[in-house]
Amino acid sequence: MLFIKKLPPERLELIITILSVISILSIPQYGVILSFILVIVYLRRSKNRNELRQSIGLKQPKNTAILIILSAFMGIAIELAMEILVNPMIEKLTHSTIDLTKVKMSSIGEYLVWIIIGFVLGGLLEEILFRGFLITRISKFIKVNKFSDLISLFITSILFGLCHLYQGLSGAISTGIIGLIFGIIFLSFNKNLWYSILTHGFVNLTSLTILYFGYYEKLKSLLF
Repeated sequence: MLFIKKLPPERLELIITILSVISILSIPQYGVILSFILVIVYLRRSKNRNELRQSIGLKQPKNTAILIILSAFMGIAIELAMEILVNPMIEKLTHSTIDLTKVKMSSIGEYLVWIIIGFVLGGLLEEILFRGFLITRISKFIKVNKFSDLISLFITSILFGLCHLYQGLSGAISTGIIGLIFGIIFLSFNKNLWYSILTHGFVNLTSLTILYFGYYEKLKSLLF
């Protein structure tokens, strides 16, 4: 811990960024949790933690009601567009289906538990790591002027897709596209992370609701 404290902040951030990328690529699901823990420990132990929280987008929104309403609208719209149009196209191109067998909901209780997981692990954890920390830090380190955010956006979207490979090739591509959308939302709202956090949560809520009530196959067959 003393060694860590002696490192310059920028050097430490670079190390955490590299370790996070390596962890996500080597052990995708568990690597995401490990990387998130690294980021949170760094934020909590840093002397300028308030400034760091601001830098990754954890800043007070101007209007909470608008934030929630807009995020809910975007989340529902994104998920419906993915299920009706994008995902069927991906599955046709890859000749494989998105593997959702790990999501099991046989009761209302399990459905509610998955919703909590969708908002906490999906919305909060993944957005802090991928959009809040990795987009801003990769952009900071590659230093390609106005294109830094764009390059970082694509890198993190690819990483986001790869850590969902347990859903199969189609699932990884689909989540990569959704990650790209979350990143665009993050950048579009002046890097206020709460918009992508809540939108991510509402995407998961919509997806889980579609699955629970048995509309998944019906939506996929609307256009294809």
